[in-house]
Amino acid sequence: MRLTRRGFLKAGAVLPAAAAGFGGRAAAEAGTSGFAAVNGQKLYYVTLGQGVPVIFMHGGLGFDHQYFRPFLDPLADSAKLVFYDHLGHGKSDRPANFSDLTFARLSSDCDALATALGFDKFVLVGHSYGGFIALDFALRYPRRLAGLVLACTAPDLTSGLRDPLGGTAEQQAALHRLFAGGKENATDAALRANWSAAVPLYYNHADPPAGVVADIDSRTIYSAAGFLRGFEILAGFDVVSKLPTIETPTLVQYGAGDIWRFGDNERIAKNIPGAKLMYFANSGHWPFQEEPVGYLGAMQGFLAGLPGR
Repeated sequence: MRLTRRGFLKAGAVLPAAAAGFGGRAAAEAGTSGFAAVNGQKLYYVTLGQGVPVIFMHGGLGFDHQYFRPFLDPLADSAKLVFYDHLGHGKSDRPANFSDLTFARLSSDCDALATALGFDKFVLVGHSYGGFIALDFALRYPRRLAGLVLACTAPDLTSGLRDPLGGTAEQQAALHRLFAGGKENATDAALRANWSAAVPLYYNHADPPAGVVADIDSRTIYSAAGFLRGFEILAGFDVVSKLPTIETPTLVQYGAGDIWRFGDNERIAKNIPGAKLMYFANSGHWPFQEEPVGYLGAMQGFLAGLPGR
């Protein structure tokens, strides 16, 4: 199987890029939650802890913030964490017309949410598709960022999907259904079924931590309309030439066993001045789930090393 994002775009197919987390119900529901009025819509968010603000952008599109938790919750010991659902996702409002979702709108939503929460500067973490949005945000709103973390993402559409490291024929068939376009993923239920069946392939050697897939699935609110729209707005995405203009302290992270091969993985770190590059040897697409101790240590070190800390 040799597939690329560019090839799927030409075929009118769909790109998934998020997954699952695992933890007890109490951990999943801990923290302060609410809705912020942002650009005429309501965005759902959860905050934990105190300290430097850290906002997390989930991937997908089509999923919500749940796969970050509870793995990243321990960072609340030294930072104020904000997890939120993009417009049209999770518990956030679903617009009457999903054409309202653009990179400009998604970045503006984050900017407005930060203002509503009283933040001037903050650290932005973008995972997978959330990394595409985080890069867009960094270029549009550079003064807002105290730090930038880009996890398992890319600056353009040259990524390739490699042969899964393990897994079953049934899982690989589900993966192909995810890329088959709107007909196979036209409803929230269909997206949920296809993603839940295929997601083990996104883990190192198709081996998720015990219980992870079922637990996160039970907490995720799926959005087929968001999933499809996310792929549409990705067409033509390419910020490689703009990377040298990003002056924010940046950490770039990849799992060595990721099913997605992001072209030259070092392009982001090579082109953002001073960016640091880190690989997680025993992780796929979710290093914060697969190697939580190492991931938390890396994040704590990055936060502690930011100017003014």
